[in-house]
Amino acid sequence: MQTRFIAILFLATVLFTSCLPEKTDPITTGPDPTPYRIERDSIETGSYLDIAIGDEAAAVYPKIQALQSSKGVTALQVVSNTFSDLGPLREKIPLYEYILLDQNQGTDSGVQITIEDAKVKAIYLNSGKKLDQWPEKEKASSSVRMGDEVTALYGKFSNIRGKKSYASKFERIFLMTKNLQTAYDPAMGQSPQWYFGYTTGQDMMDQIQVHFEAGKVKKIRIDHYSKY
Repeated sequence: MQTRFIAILFLATVLFTSCLPEKTDPITTGPDPTPYRIERDSIETGSYLDIAIGDEAAAVYPKIQALQSSKGVTALQVVSNTFSDLGPLREKIPLYEYILLDQNQGTDSGVQITIEDAKVKAIYLNSGKKLDQWPEKEKASSSVRMGDEVTALYGKFSNIRGKKSYASKFERIFLMTKNLQTAYDPAMGQSPQWYFGYTTGQDMMDQIQVHFEAGKVKKIRIDHYSKY
């Protein structure tokens, strides 16, 4: 229940920030109430959770990794981590757990791919349609399929992009959810904001937003949420 609570909030945050179509919210559904913010704190001097104002992004990442054991943080959302060229992403793609492919103008046919334990766990279109593979009628080498190893995605993306019908889906490649078990990606240092969260009690959670300017922490915002 608490895991779903965090997932709902994080997915909403990522999708709103990325300016996707309004209908994009396929992965977390059900009767759980939408969390609402009850209080907000903002820090522009000093530190919070050992993250100091002025820290370089590369120094912040291991501090967030350490929160896996101390706070139960499971993932990190990276805002505006967007690419228009697949070529340099061979080594980056395996570092992430949530990938979105779309045209420059967001579409209902944009493709959301969720990774878990280094394998494809879910494939959705922005319309909410769940897929077993994408594209739906291509052979294995030219489609992303449930259970595919994350290390195989770059090669499959390259094959798919080579097909005229799907090339436009690589105009914007979003690498959104960072796998905290993997190494730092220097591209993260260009992001204006990182997000993560953890439960603070029954039906309560905190969402931490680390705001960057020129690759250094400028502000930390803490939103306290409740389900009720």
